[in-house]
Parts: sequence; structure tokens; C-alpha cells
Amino acid sequence: MFGLQLADNGKLDPMKTSERHHLKDNELAMAVGTAQTWFEQNRTAVLGIAAAAVLIGVGLLGYTAWRDSVNNKAAALLAEGMVVEEAQVQPPAPPAGTTNDPTNPGGQLPGTYPTLQAKLETALPKFLAAADAYPTTKPGQTARLHAADTLAQLGRRDEAIAQYDQLVGSSDPLIARAARLGKVSVQLVAGQFDPAIATLKEMAEQKDGPLPTEAMLMELARAYRLAGKTDDARKTLTQIVEQHADSPLATDAKAEIAKLKS
Repeated sequence: MFGLQLADNGKLDPMKTSERHHLKDNELAMAVGTAQTWFEQNRTAVLGIAAAAVLIGVGLLGYTAWRDSVNNKAAALLAEGMVVEEAQVQPPAPPAGTTNDPTNPGGQLPGTYPTLQAKLETALPKFLAAADAYPTTKPGQTARLHAADTLAQLGRRDEAIAQYDQLVGSSDPLIARAARLGKVSVQLVAGQFDPAIATLKEMAEQKDGPLPTEAMLMELARAYRLAGKTDDARKTLTQIVEQHADSPLATDAKAEIAKLKS
């Protein structure tokens, strides 16, 4: 660094001060010149990198906008099915003018369905439309779960299982888990006990799984009981009591064991 220097008379030496400023100016000029030379030699690479950065930024913004648009469209289709799914089931009103109620419009009230089957059959194509149009989005996969549940309620079990199978490999762990459990439920109703039991055993053995182990063991015991495997059901319930004594499900397990003994 440059320090202030005094002349022999104790005052600042103006000549030396000017020399220092001159040296600093020369250093700055040299640095600028070096930078300019480097830029000229590497102009193509620098401009190429800058252009690539701009394109990447624009691409990310475009992808984000596209993704949001797709998710919004999928969510809108899912919402259409949900509106039907949550509608009330009630029989049509008597024809207008046949009752003492002057406000009675007669017929089926808007937004209601005469039977559960009618409601389910109206909701199903809406859920499938969302699922098939946007199969990789979360709203689309949620719609497929609802479609599978709807098919199960309609008694179309093979079709329901086929829909669940499309979701068991989902990258969303919640959806994948719900699909596996939904499939197990349909299999148990359909009397397909062995594959259902195999899935529940696997899920119960996942030590770091998202669901409590005792909850999966309760489901496994229920599957054994439905399959007529009473001894296996009792062993599974006893495992809950012994290994998960502090869980609220331990009390339920004891009650189920008592039922099996009666």
C-alpha cells in the first residue's frame, strides 16, 4: 500500500503524492486493459454462456407456467367429479301441484340424485376423464383413486383393481399407499385373500413405514379372520398386545382376541 510521505520540512511532498496517484491510475488502466483483452479473446464463449443462462431461465419459467396450467386443468376436472360425489341422494319430489306445498317444483331437485348408483355412475366418467387426461399430475392421480373407489362401490372390482394398479408405483408415497390399501380392500371383498394378506404382511414389516405398525397388523388380523385363518388372526392380535402395549389399538386387539375365543 501507499502511505503518505513527508518532505524534509515536515509537510506532505506534493510530488510524491502526484506520483502515487499516477501509479494508481496506471494500475487501474492496466486492469481494465487486461479485462478487455480477456473479453475479446473469449467473447464467443462469454456471450454463449450468457445466452444459455437466459434460455435456461426462460425455459424454467415456461415449464413452471406450463406445469401450473396443467395442474389447474386437472384440478378443475377433479373438482367436477367431487361435486357429484358429494351431492345428496334423495328421491324425486312429487310432481308440481300434487302437494299442498306451493314451492314444490316437482321432480328431482337440482344437484341431487335419486339413487347412490345414479350418483356414482355420473361421477365415474368425470374422474376417469381427469385421470386419463393428466395421469402424472397429483390431481389426475387423485382422480384415479376416486375412480377406483367408485368402481369398487359399483361392484366392478376387476376394473377397480386395474385402476389401483396404475397408482401403486406413483412417486407420491401417499397416493401409492392409498392405492395399495384400496386394492387390498377390494381383494378382500372379492375373496382374493392370499394376495391381500401378502400385501398387508409386507406393509406391516416396514419398520419405518408411514403407518403405525400396529395399525397394519390390525388390518392383517382382519384379513386372516375373513380368510378363515383364525389361528393366524389370533397370533397377529397377540403380537399387537405384546409389542405395542402402549398403543390404543392394543385394547382393540384384546377385544378381538376375546371374540375369537367365544
